Amino acid sequence: MATPEQQRQAQTTVYLRPGPRGRTPVYATAGSAGCDLYASAPITLLPGETRLLSLDLVMALEPGVEAQVRPRSGLSLNTTLRIPNAPGTIDSDYRSPMGVIVENTFNQSQLVDRILARPELLDEILDQCRRTTVAAHLAAGGREVVADRLREELPELAERTLFLDRQGNPYGTIYIQTGDRIAQLVFGSCLQGEFIQHEQPELIGNDRGGGFGSTGFSGPTGQKTSRGGQDHA
Repeated sequence: MATPEQQRQAQTTVYLRPGPRGRTPVYATAGSAGCDLYASAPITLLPGETRLLSLDLVMALEPGVEAQVRPRSGLSLNTTLRIPNAPGTIDSDYRSPMGVIVENTFNQSQLVDRILARPELLDEILDQCRRTTVAAHLAAGGREVVADRLREELPELAERTLFLDRQGNPYGTIYIQTGDRIAQLVFGSCLQGEFIQHEQPELIGNDRGGGFGSTGFSGPTGQKTSRGGQDHA
């Protein structure tokens, strides 16, 4: 029987230079389509914040090959960490340091909905958090000028309740540590199009008709996703 190494036949050669804090991507199993990418430094991602997470890697791909940065299922299911541009494309001629755009989609204004969906969340908030106001939190962080202006011009926001975690950051903050598996990388072939101007491109091949979005839609009430029982891209 073939070993996992023999089963995993390399499809493309990837030239890689990890930095002092970078880690070579790893395939978890012989059949894994994506290899894990690791955070090279700790970052604190506040609710609503989007940042570039360094991987401390420089990579070169063969011509005609692209790499796609994709989310990890567990993080998408269990946290509010998102990769907003997924799949992020790395071109074959890209030679700069690699990074992953990460976003924390948590929003404290949605706490009521979250507690309704997960009642046990109430105990977590009461046990682990303390209450303050937006203005008080800004002032405590050395931004008194902003806090005073908020109290003067937007008092309804200034006095809004804000829950802080044990580290003193807004509840819902994500703490990424060095070595955390943060995303996955998938390689694939890539075609470039040859653009030819044409008077009537709609006459080439078959025209499905109906226009943009005609084969599927959704709304806040009906939740209908297709017409005629079929849905196409």
